[in-house]
Amino acid sequence: MVDKTDAVAVAADSVGKGQWIFEGRFQLALNQAYSSNWIGSSDPFIGLSTLDNLSLFYRKDKISWDNTLDIDFGMRQVFAAKGTPSRKPEKTSDKLDFSSQIGFRMKNDWYYGALLQLNTQMMAGRDPANDSIKTSSFMTPGYLTLSLGISYKRPKWSWYISPAAAKLTTKTDPIFYPQEAFGVDSNKKANLSIGAFTRISFAADLHPKINLNTKLELFYDYMGEYTQMRNMTANFEMTWRFSITDWLSITLRTALLYDYNIRFPVYDSNGAVIAGKTTDHLQFQETFGLTLGYKFKVPKGK
Repeated sequence: MVDKTDAVAVAADSVGKGQWIFEGRFQLALNQAYSSNWIGSSDPFIGLSTLDNLSLFYRKDKISWDNTLDIDFGMRQVFAAKGTPSRKPEKTSDKLDFSSQIGFRMKNDWYYGALLQLNTQMMAGRDPANDSIKTSSFMTPGYLTLSLGISYKRPKWSWYISPAAAKLTTKTDPIFYPQEAFGVDSNKKANLSIGAFTRISFAADLHPKINLNTKLELFYDYMGEYTQMRNMTANFEMTWRFSITDWLSITLRTALLYDYNIRFPVYDSNGAVIAGKTTDHLQFQETFGLTLGYKFKVPKGK
């Protein structure tokens, strides 16, 4: 992931000048991974993945505008034993996140403004036990969140709070249209929720060769029909990068996701699916790999 600490420092020096800062990091990793109850993949693997990040910042006087695009995509090739059918390349990770936040300084490090966020994936997810069964695809599910709130920004971390947020959940794949999925009713392509949203982000160099980038996002649905914490969705991501050289590093990424509307099948004692019965799970994903990377920043600044 991109070390945003330098970008914030450059941006702070640019206040009043109306300067744009464009930076990014492209990474290709040879890695192993383990997933548990992850909607897109679940088996341990060794494969190739890419972790890319692009950021565009603008500062002028009291205006702050931050745009980020995060992409995480991985594939594996399982070579079948002799005499068994060949296996197709399998997707192991798939994330497409875009965020655009505009703020106006109130006092010191406090801003008020708006946040637009899109979270989805690029390719279809398949059931690990049967790759003919599709479990997800582009914008299925897709999450588009628009919120108004206040944020507190420091060079290494920020906290955004919104008591008024609209979240649109979509399932645009025709296969899922006739069925209820991801919290969207059958014969519908989208569901609108009104609630509260918060995001805490931290990005810093803890050591000249150790970088940490993490975020926690929570959304509470005011209109939810469930009780207690079932109306809450949570997403926590953490990425550690240990630099070996300017272009070679070791990357460890973990992600936790909980959404009551993402349902999983229930199995009996014989391992057979119980028809009509589903359950929720805490989804977990971990990737660890040796990474080749390229980082740029325009203007270079400090």
